[in-house]
Amino acid sequence: MNKIMIRIWKALLFSAGLLLLAGCQKVSPDGLQGRWKPVYASMDYVENGTYHCSCDGPVDETGRILMLRESINHPDVKYEDPILITGIRFYRSHGQDVFTTFFMETPREKIGKPLMYRMEDGMLYRELPMGAFINCSPEVLEEGSGKFDEGAPISFLADGKFKIGSVTYQRM
Repeated sequence: MNKIMIRIWKALLFSAGLLLLAGCQKVSPDGLQGRWKPVYASMDYVENGTYHCSCDGPVDETGRILMLRESINHPDVKYEDPILITGIRFYRSHGQDVFTTFFMETPREKIGKPLMYRMEDGMLYRELPMGAFINCSPEVLEEGSGKFDEGAPISFLADGKFKIGSVTYQRM
């Protein structure tokens, strides 16, 4: 009977592990519903081949963080300037998952029109507005294009926060 109990426990532990793994792999878009504010950012990239840009730290209550810009051709040229990271609101509208962005100073006012989003394989894909394309008339700049960006990794953290790329968000 001991061997049978051990096999049962092994099967239960294996099943529980599979359930946990499946739960970590797929997160419902409903888990994103609501308003989210940026709380931390860590970025490191080269801008237009001329400046190395980096920041790593908390985002202030207005959505700003200081970005250090260092000239690639003239290493003695360095300066810091604030960059603005917008908040994000995820919700459902007419049966579709949509998002809008907002400035932290005016969290109830959206920037632009709602655009669609989708999550697949640990990536968040956001619809691009028509204004992202060169041949766009001014009347439809903010309309959805039906085309999505290249995606950004999304991960859900144990403390109820989540990361999109290198920016951490917290529910408001």
